[in-house]
Amino acid sequence: ERAEAGELCFGTVDTWLIYKLTKGRVFATDYSNASRTLMFNINTLDWDEELCKQLEVPMCMLPEAKPSSYVFGESDPEFFGGPIKIAGVAGDQQAALFGQTCFKPGMAKNTYGTGCFMLMNIGEKPIYPNNGLLTTIAWGLDG
Repeated sequence: ERAEAGELCFGTVDTWLIYKLTKGRVFATDYSNASRTLMFNINTLDWDEELCKQLEVPMCMLPEAKPSSYVFGESDPEFFGGPIKIAGVAGDQQAALFGQTCFKPGMAKNTYGTGCFMLMNIGEKPIYPNNGLLTTIAWGLDG
């Protein structure tokens, strides 16, 4: 009920940061973070209506998804003495894949920390393995 009334939202950490930095003017996420919720259709680049229905998550409470390189808006001037553009949004592991310059299909990285995460660039076409691995979006470039 609260979600339908616009009083409740769902998002990942990037959504919260963007929302707070813009003082609620922007409610958005990027493709890489949206894809990690498992409610985002990586083929259509939109929230999956059927999955959301099965999980009983009202689609009206989901943020707008944009490419990682999209300019999401500007911070409220109160925070930094002037507005600063908010862009370059990506999930931590996907950002590590980009930061380690895994730009070509077949390039992979492991990140060791609180967990061990391996990501591989498979190119622009999703590959769906049948061995328990997950296909996700590494990043989306606008243009």
